[in-house]
Amino acid sequence: MQQLLLDVSQQPFPELLRDTVLAPIGMTHSTYEQPLPVELRVQAATPYKADGAPIEGGFHTYPEMAAAGLWTTPTDLARCAIEVQRSLRGDANHVLSADMTSQMLDAGIGKHGLGFEIGGSPENPFFWHGGIDAGFEAVLAAYQRSGNGAVVMTNAQGGHLLAHEILRGIASVYGWPDFHPIVRASVKVDPAILATYVGVYEITPTFSIAVTLEDGQLTAQATHQRKLPLFAESQTMFSAKIVDARLEFFATDTGQISHLVLHQDGNDMRGERKR
Repeated sequence: MQQLLLDVSQQPFPELLRDTVLAPIGMTHSTYEQPLPVELRVQAATPYKADGAPIEGGFHTYPEMAAAGLWTTPTDLARCAIEVQRSLRGDANHVLSADMTSQMLDAGIGKHGLGFEIGGSPENPFFWHGGIDAGFEAVLAAYQRSGNGAVVMTNAQGGHLLAHEILRGIASVYGWPDFHPIVRASVKVDPAILATYVGVYEITPTFSIAVTLEDGQLTAQATHQRKLPLFAESQTMFSAKIVDARLEFFATDTGQISHLVLHQDGNDMRGERKR
């Protein structure tokens, strides 16, 4: 998509996005310039790893500007969400027409629109997007019709966990219909049964979940992610407390665990047991 825009406009990508999106919306503290200009670096946050150490060499420079190159602030990113809300209503169409905005927010495969993921109810839908670069993690969520929304940005690996906790707190305080803390029942499972779930489950060739049993506690660790304790809802269904994800285990007719299904963000992803 980035190359397509470059081919058609014959403009540098940062200038094109500044003139057609950022400036019209009023995102005056945002840029797609890579590397970040020297005069702006004093305003940039330092990215950190999960252990609290700064990212070696500082923030990264990304050639894939459309996917990973936006430098912004929570206030500016909120302006983007507000523009989408107003554009959908026809109140302000600085970038897109109301019809094009409606198409952008039409949920397709996997509840994805054009750029945003779509959730909520038919009566009160919302659009949201999470972002992760090395040492920077953020989330934006906004309702299409009510005008409610929030942006949370962090500067550490794993910060999306904190961002989602804050989002759940906002939803509770302001009475949003979605994003509330999830309450699930907990049951006791025989450690011998837990031991049968241990293994590595491949969801894609590049994404697996390793399930281990440590001191009677079942844990799961997805590729390039931290290890999370799992808590039993039933003999076969387990959930993590700090992320909205559930793992369901399945067995063959002979009783051998063959695969799991990851239930997350409205999607069901099967992972075959490899070992």
